Amino acid sequence: MVTDVSPEITLEALRSVPLFSSLDDQATAALRSLLKVRHLPAGSPIFKMGDAGDAMYFIEGGRVRISVYDADRNSVTLAELARGDFFGEMAILDDKPRSADASAIENARVLVLSRNDFHSFVRQEPNVALKMLSATTERLRRTDKLLRDRVSRNANEEKRAHLTLADRMAALIAEFGGSWKFIGASIGFLIFWVLLNTWLLKGR
Repeated sequence: MVTDVSPEITLEALRSVPLFSSLDDQATAALRSLLKVRHLPAGSPIFKMGDAGDAMYFIEGGRVRISVYDADRNSVTLAELARGDFFGEMAILDDKPRSADASAIENARVLVLSRNDFHSFVRQEPNVALKMLSATTERLRRTDKLLRDRVSRNANEEKRAHLTLADRMAALIAEFGGSWKFIGASIGFLIFWVLLNTWLLKGR
């Protein structure tokens, strides 16, 4: 369901979105006139990977999940977003299809800004575009780290899957040999051995 947002959202509520915090009343009012509100029940899709990127979204309430599918068709969560966050900006910046799925985790209310309205607005307020690019870059860095960590885990799992029985035994021995349990046991045995020999020598 999409309705006009103007009667429902205040200028203060719009400026609570970090992206718009520096806007004056005139710019905020101009932005409000461009936005539409969309109410999303929990579990509902917002867009799918490959869809046309015709708008970006700002979360006024609720939570949204951004996800992709890996090569094994497992869903990988890239981000969980909440009030004040935005998403869907990449497709309207590069004019390419959506690069991920977006869905509501819980009942959500999002503000929708169309591609044409976005381009018109940022020409008047270039600082908004700069803030958005900075936030997008930070998000891409987090996504890159997530994917690198996932690739590293997958590589380790693949390596473990091909270990022979001898390899597994050697790994277990090496792991125990470098543990504090092994060091403690070694020290305990050494003390016991010294005390035993001391007692035997005294008994002669």
